[in-house]
Amino acid sequence: MPYKLIVWDFDGTVVDSGPLMLAVFNRLAPELRYRPVDDPEAARSLSTREFLRRHGISLWRLPRLIRRFHAAAAEEAENIKLFPGLSDSLASLRAAGFRLGILSSNKEETIRRCLRANGAEGQFAFVVGYPRLFGKGKALRRIVRAERLGPEEVLYIGDEVRDIEAARKARVASAAVIWGLNSEALLRACAPDHLFLEPAMLGLLVQQSSNRSSSAA
Repeated sequence: MPYKLIVWDFDGTVVDSGPLMLAVFNRLAPELRYRPVDDPEAARSLSTREFLRRHGISLWRLPRLIRRFHAAAAEEAENIKLFPGLSDSLASLRAAGFRLGILSSNKEETIRRCLRANGAEGQFAFVVGYPRLFGKGKALRRIVRAERLGPEEVLYIGDEVRDIEAARKARVASAAVIWGLNSEALLRACAPDHLFLEPAMLGLLVQQSSNRSSSAA
């Protein structure tokens, strides 16, 4: 059965917010008393939980850090750009009949402002800002129920191990993109259902959907 709904993570998947997030993270390190990132490429090989442990960020400090990240993202919302090639891929998926949505740990208002500045807000049927770093699986299940779809009809695309884990908890298919936070090797080790090396590869979903539709006919 072809996917009917594609849900996207936002930061690191749709938009290139990594440099901003890294700068904010290192700037806040002395104030919040955790270790800054001195090797960004090495950090990409760590899952979120491993990253938090490695940098000395306890769970009780996490909400404050997330609030500061959200504030920084809100200030720069209009300046953050989509990854090159993503705009065309989104348009192709919409034209092929896929319904698109966003589920992110970022705030809905910030996401919408960024999409609007990039001329991409209209590509998405909905935007869900989930305030917790962990627990996206629960939010995904709610989306599936609200859309009145079976889990097999939904694909979740993200750039982190926790996105793949969320898809599995919601029993939907997972896709990982290598241009975001986590490295290709780490993502491959988690065995997502799809792995995209560049935005142009998203066209494979369109091709697969067309092939399935032709077979059904």
